[in-house]
Amino acid sequence: MFTLILASLLSLPLYPLNPEAQDTLASANLHFTIGVNGPNSIVSTGPEMSLKYEMLVQHPIVIRAAVDYKYGDVTTRLFPNGYIHTAVTSVEVFFYRGTDKLTGYLGAGIVYSYNYFKLTSAAADSLVTNHAINDVRIKNTFGYRITLGMRIHRSYAIEFAVTEVRPDFIYTARTSPSQYSEIAERTRLNDVRLTFGFLLPVRIF
Repeated sequence: MFTLILASLLSLPLYPLNPEAQDTLASANLHFTIGVNGPNSIVSTGPEMSLKYEMLVQHPIVIRAAVDYKYGDVTTRLFPNGYIHTAVTSVEVFFYRGTDKLTGYLGAGIVYSYNYFKLTSAAADSLVTNHAINDVRIKNTFGYRITLGMRIHRSYAIEFAVTEVRPDFIYTARTSPSQYSEIAERTRLNDVRLTFGFLLPVRIF
């Protein structure tokens, strides 16, 4: 039974008999994706878009540089309600296996998250009135990402990724007519995303 299962797996396009001879991955690709992000314990589900540049280093290693944009609402009672706009830059390394019909890949890398937080009007009024807090922002920070993906006919991709970052919420409070203080509160803004993409081969000059 085990032999039959193993033979079935090895017959799939993800397991070519001669990986390097059947390697059809382009030397470089532009990769456009769109999908959904979240939710987690703090931020609601939101849209995500990204632009990625992928370069084949040597079979079966690919390096990717990417810029992502995502949006979400803070709806928990742990933090003031508001809207988070996040731009994420990342560098990842992938290991892939497959043919022109179907390619699977697994990768990991470092991300840097740029966060813009905008309070709702009600939350801003409440913070000023009750706590003399004039502003709340989320600090930019480093994190990491793990990605599992599948590429179909060299041009279409489906990815599932987990990103982990731990930024600080920074509260700016007015302590006197001429003085302000800042209070930092660490949080965990991990997210899970599912994206669908299109790849466009490019030439390396």
